Amino acid sequence: MSFKNIFDNGGDQAGSADKSADALNKDTPGFGDISDAVRKLESERDPWLVRQTAHGAFDVMGFLGPLFQNAQGAAAAQRQVSEDPGSTSTMAGATTKAFGPPKVSIGEDDMPKLEDLSKLIGNRRGYTLIATGLGTSEGLAVDPSLNTVYVSDRGGAKLSAVKLDTGAQRPVAINLGDIGDVQLDGQGTAYATDYGGARLLAVDLSKGSSRKIADVSGAGGVGLAAGKAYVASWADGILYAVDLPGGQKTTIVSGMGQGIGGVALDGRGKAYVGRKDNGGQLYEVDLAARTYRTLTNLSPASALRVALDGAGRAYTIDHTGGRLYEITLSDGAYRVVATGLGTCEGLALDTVNGWIYVSNREGQLWQISQRATQALGGVGKVVAY
Repeated sequence: MSFKNIFDNGGDQAGSADKSADALNKDTPGFGDISDAVRKLESERDPWLVRQTAHGAFDVMGFLGPLFQNAQGAAAAQRQVSEDPGSTSTMAGATTKAFGPPKVSIGEDDMPKLEDLSKLIGNRRGYTLIATGLGTSEGLAVDPSLNTVYVSDRGGAKLSAVKLDTGAQRPVAINLGDIGDVQLDGQGTAYATDYGGARLLAVDLSKGSSRKIADVSGAGGVGLAAGKAYVASWADGILYAVDLPGGQKTTIVSGMGQGIGGVALDGRGKAYVGRKDNGGQLYEVDLAARTYRTLTNLSPASALRVALDGAGRAYTIDHTGGRLYEITLSDGAYRVVATGLGTCEGLALDTVNGWIYVSNREGQLWQISQRATQALGGVGKVVAY
C-alpha cells in the first residue's frame, strides 16, 4: 500500500465520521437551541462524570465534529507530502493548526540523578580501576604492543604482568629485592632498581631471571635512552648514566638532594628528575652540559615518578596527596588533573593510545585517559565502583 492510499483512507474515514456526527445531531430529539437554565444546570455537574442528558451528548458532538474536520485537513496535507517531499513545512503547519503546537513537560522524576551521571562518566572511560591486589607497588611500565603493564611489588620483591583488557595478573620474576622503579627496553628486558640492594637489575621477561647491571647506592628511579640507563640515587642526590649492557657508570649531575626518585628522558638531550622528599621539585637536566635547573616546585606536594607525553607536557604523582599533576615544560606551570589515587608511586604513559597508568601501595592499578585530563578540571577524583 502506498503512502498516498494510506492518507486518502485516513481522510475518508475522518470525513465519514464527521458526516455521522452531523446526522446524529440532527436526528437526536432536542437538537437546536438550549435554554440558559439547562446550560447552567449542566455546568454545575461534576465535569469528571459522564453526563446523562442529551444536552451533554450535544456538547460532545459539538467537539467531535470540528475534530473530524481537522483530521481531514491533516490527512490531505500528509498526502501532499507523500507526493511532494518539498512540502514538509506545509504539512507541519497544517498539523499544528489542526491539533495545536506540541507541549513538552519535564518533571523532577525525568531529571538524571548524580549517581547515574557519575557511572555514565566512568563508563565513558575517563578512568578505570584495572586491577587490585598488586602489593606495595612503587613502579610500573607499559607495553602497548602486548596490551600489558608490568608492576613492581616492593613488599613482595616481585614483578607482575597485568593484562589491561581483563585485569588478569601473573608474576613474571621473583626475588628482586627492594624493587622500586621499572622500565622496558622493548626487546624483552625490564630494568629495575633495587633500593635496599643498591643495584640496577636487568630482568628477562620471558624467562623470569634477573642479573645485576651496576651498583647504585640508594637506587631510586630509572629511565632509558640511547643504550643507557639513567638512574637516580635516592640517597645521594646524584643522576648516573649506566652503559647497557656493560654496566659502566658515569656521574651526570650531583647535588640535587636526597629523595630523587623519578627519571624521564625526552630523547633530545634532556632528562627530567622528580624529587619526592624535601621540596617536591622537578629538575630539568642538560645531559651534554651536565647541568640542571629547577623547572618547578610542587611543595608541599611531592614529585615522585615522571613521564613525558612528547608534546611539551610532563606528568608526575604526589605520593602523599594521591594526586596526578600535569606540568608544562616550557614554563613549569602545573595543575592537578586527578585525585584519590592513594599512596601512588608508580607512573607510566602510553602515548600510542593516550593512557596514563598509576599504581599505589594499596595494590591498585589505575588507567586514566590523557584526553580526559586535558579538560578543565581534569578527571577529578577517581572512584572504584
